[in-house]
Amino acid sequence: MKILKQSLLCVLVLGGLQACSFRSTQLDLIMTAFNGTEDLVPFDELAWTLNWAGNDVSLIPAFPAGMSLTDFMNRDGTVIVSFDGWQVVRADGVLPDELNIAIVETETGLEYSSEAGLITTHICAEFASILEGQTTVWSQNCDSAGGSYTNEIRVNATGSITLLRFLIHPEYPMLTLTPNNLIF
Repeated sequence: MKILKQSLLCVLVLGGLQACSFRSTQLDLIMTAFNGTEDLVPFDELAWTLNWAGNDVSLIPAFPAGMSLTDFMNRDGTVIVSFDGWQVVRADGVLPDELNIAIVETETGLEYSSEAGLITTHICAEFASILEGQTTVWSQNCDSAGGSYTNEIRVNATGSITLLRFLIHPEYPMLTLTPNNLIF
């Protein structure tokens, strides 16, 4: 278990150093997780909640080495939601029948696909922001054959993301990710 903890620490630190907003509170929390006498990572302190179709799933952020995205995954690694700083670009294990979704930004919007091929293409505007009190709300309005929807990122006054809401498949509800604790 010690080797697993050290490997996880390396992935988190190396991947986080490449991120644009690596904060000392993140490093402090990670260091306390690995310097403690217990053989446990503080999942509850690091966790984000994925709400999708009325179900809540606890996910932990990880920063894959050499990649500029954040993977939110459950403890088993069976649910993974990848976020690149502006867009949810992948959702594995969220949809029924283990359908994995990739979302790619195009010149005119977003392209949704699975292992079986292209699902649909939506026309989307660039993200635009408004200030609601102390929160900056970044919204991306999109149009599809089934109607319009808005992808959303909320950022508080300290620069921490407080909410991610994105469509991952046109036939299913939007997913929402929120941090359990505002340390990131």
